[in-house]
Amino acid sequence: MIAFDTETTGLLHPDGTRLFNQPFIIEFYACKFNKSGKIISEFETFLKPPIPLPEIITKITGITDSDLKDAPNFLEIYDELSDFFLGEKDIFAHNCSFDINILKNELMRYEKEFKFPWPKNHYCTVELSHTIQNKRLKLEQLYFIATGKTFDAHRAKADTAALVECIIWLGENDFIKNW
Repeated sequence: MIAFDTETTGLLHPDGTRLFNQPFIIEFYACKFNKSGKIISEFETFLKPPIPLPEIITKITGITDSDLKDAPNFLEIYDELSDFFLGEKDIFAHNCSFDINILKNELMRYEKEFKFPWPKNHYCTVELSHTIQNKRLKLEQLYFIATGKTFDAHRAKADTAALVECIIWLGENDFIKNW
């Protein structure tokens, strides 16, 4: 199984918006893990966007333009990322549609959207956990319910680590079919 998260230059714009005007990934983290929550392998990178970081993104994430100045662009990490995803059946993200669409936009910029080895099953922990309080839970809220602990990361690796703990809890508590 793969869990992943992205940090970006902003939020997605409506369909039909020019691709260059859609947000860019600035940090990507993914891990393969088993049902006990053990991390088997990791993929982590900063990515250099072709635009300056908005101040609000630096304020939220702590990532600065200088952090990204020597980072690769998406095309430079594409092969390694594809190899990481190849052969996996299940993918998890907290707001899966957002992270998948952000990744799709990056793939489309390089005409790779139909070449990427997407896992067959996409799981969204926002959707999986909706019945807990009959509303959309932020990752921090779900993590507190699952662990009794708090965190405030807004960084791809830390958010994914929290996500994995939430996935294990959701699986053990029958929120994920065929767990």
